[in-house]
Amino acid sequence: MKRVGIIPNKFKDKDFRIAEQIAVALQNAGLEVYAMEEVAKALQTKVDILEGSNLYRECDCIIAIGGDGTILGVAEDACVRNVPIIGVNLGRLGFLADIEVQEMEEAFRKILRDEYTIDERMMLRATVTGPGEDIQVFHALNDINVTRGSFARIVDFQISVNQDLCDVYPADGIIISTPTGSTAYNLSAGGPIVLPGANTYVITPICPHTLYSKSVVVSKEDVVEIRTLEDQDKTMALSIDGKLKMYLTPQHVIKIEKSPYVTKLIKCSNRKFFDILRDKMVERRR
Repeated sequence: MKRVGIIPNKFKDKDFRIAEQIAVALQNAGLEVYAMEEVAKALQTKVDILEGSNLYRECDCIIAIGGDGTILGVAEDACVRNVPIIGVNLGRLGFLADIEVQEMEEAFRKILRDEYTIDERMMLRATVTGPGEDIQVFHALNDINVTRGSFARIVDFQISVNQDLCDVYPADGIIISTPTGSTAYNLSAGGPIVLPGANTYVITPICPHTLYSKSVVVSKEDVVEIRTLEDQDKTMALSIDGKLKMYLTPQHVIKIEKSPYVTKLIKCSNRKFFDILRDKMVERRR
């Protein structure tokens, strides 16, 4: 590991103070530090500038400074270039950001001594085919959500698994969640918690207007297809890892399957999944 890219969340590290500390620590350890222009110009320490995809292409790892949301924001670009991510947590307790601010120096020393593990997280691929046969592809670490747009009433979502009809859900939307994302929106919508290493993913309706609708767990080999049974040209929204990617019409078809990519997370701590989960639930009750 020689070339490290840093990506701070400017809303959590507003003056880039933590980014500055990290850049200095990395340079003192003999590493080359890179950042995008906005960040590089804000730092007192001189770092090299790499813009956009070049940052992921040229660096051996990416340090995401902020929290789980910051990691989700860089996961798609990092995964397609096989670049591991180090998460430094500046927010509340997270599932993905492994390093707390007070642990940074010791964690970086461990990384330089190769005293870390790489946790590979399953991702999902969404292939969206439009009415003109135009195709767009997205990759998600947490979840893929198809939700009703600005109109008030619920939508009938037709879900097929391996081209067999699963069910039609009258609902506000559908969440397709990875094991990593099972503790996020999926959990809030009543879906199950899935261990991070499981080779499954979950279909969960959002506010279904039925008495019986439950989540469906499918395997990594299964292919899920979402259509909407709407006569009118209503607009729906497709979100990937919490970010709106595009608007959909009833003519769009969304195919979801296991992605060929994984997100690689560098882990230095010994924190266990259920320990984090219990702490997270206690934090929410405060």
